[in-house]
Amino acid sequence: MRPAQIAWLIALGAIWGSSFLFMKIAVPAFGPSMMMGGRIAIAAVTLSIIAWLLKKSLPRGRQWMPAAVIGLFYVAIPLWMWGYASQQLSVSLLSIINATAPLFGAAISLTWLREQTSARGWTGLALGFAGVAVLMGGEGYGDLTPPALAIAAAFAASLLYGAVSNYTQSARVADPYGNVLGSLWIATLAMTPLMILFPARETPGIAAWASVAALGILCTALAYVVYFRLIEQIGAAPTLTVTYLIPLFGVLWGVVFLDEHIGVHHVAGAVMILAGITLVAQARRSVVPPAGSTRS
Repeated sequence: MRPAQIAWLIALGAIWGSSFLFMKIAVPAFGPSMMMGGRIAIAAVTLSIIAWLLKKSLPRGRQWMPAAVIGLFYVAIPLWMWGYASQQLSVSLLSIINATAPLFGAAISLTWLREQTSARGWTGLALGFAGVAVLMGGEGYGDLTPPALAIAAAFAASLLYGAVSNYTQSARVADPYGNVLGSLWIATLAMTPLMILFPARETPGIAAWASVAALGILCTALAYVVYFRLIEQIGAAPTLTVTYLIPLFGVLWGVVFLDEHIGVHHVAGAVMILAGITLVAQARRSVVPPAGSTRS
């Protein structure tokens, strides 16, 4: 990779890592439904403008089926879950849990899809989920601190990322860019009833509005453009190394901007999870990225 491409990869990790910070800032005023519904709608409009400039189009005919699946189960539902979890969990913890998506994807491939793997792959899974146990044990999960529902929502979102990533490997997607655009509009429609039923909790301030705008424009629309451009330039596997950067930046932003405390269990759990992902990725030599990132 050229230095400029490495810089863009690092920038992408920093952008996606910051999404959890923006959630923490915006969710008290907006609530999870308005925050994530606004994020998705802003992203859909922004990406539509970019698509028009790049002469890209929405899916056509049968191409709407994978767009609908991804829009519901990879965008709308997981993002709402992340929004719900962000009310209780720290930026650091959210970003580390997000990194478990490849582990869930590999576990689904091995158990349900009967994918073959080596001892290295099984070792990676064991190490990764042991890292989750270390992380949750240090958080006092056994004492329901932080709240169990928030933990469950975050892991459920990560599980959906892993599940849909397997689906996208078999789905026929003619134009990944158009597929993402279509999925964002499907997700916008799905989130609209929730936005009507659960309006903002209070009048949002400038910081809350700026955070939602950043989530939609920077962390979703522009990040997808960078993501697909990197795939075109350096390939899918090198681009997916952004998975390792997101929790690092998530933890960094939480410490710098929200004065979050990083415990030994955060470091140990994150290292074990990332090491597990590395072993799994090496065992699964062919990796096909989903039509969107595995990111929040």
